[in-house]
Amino acid sequence: MIFLDSWVWLEFVFSGEKDDEAESLIERANTPEERGLIASTIIAEVSYRVCVVKDRETAKETVRAIRNFEYIESMPLIDGIAEYAAELRYKYYEPGQRELSYADAIHLATAVVHDDCEVLYSGDPDFAEIDEIETFVL
Repeated sequence: MIFLDSWVWLEFVFSGEKDDEAESLIERANTPEERGLIASTIIAEVSYRVCVVKDRETAKETVRAIRNFEYIESMPLIDGIAEYAAELRYKYYEPGQRELSYADAIHLATAVVHDDCEVLYSGDPDFAEIDEIETFVL
């Protein structure tokens, strides 16, 4: 199982420089052999950014599309994950160098606590060199 950070979804939606890689990851995650994982905060981040850059209707369509992937699971934010996210943010946050956001810490914690998740994919360099799980920064 692979975790797809918001960056992957936004890169695909906005046809960024690495949209082919993002699309390939999404397709790979949506297979019964691999499976994908997101945190509920992915929905919030993607919806907000698409709404700001495009419009509300496109944001709704994007969220609907994410939810419709058969093999990509959304894990809800629960107290234990939130507490662990706070620990991870404290561990990795370095002002001016690695500014791991609360949302990113939640994504990291979600990926780490899910027993089947093996790697977290993002384009955000704040995820580089994380000890708790393999990370791949596109």
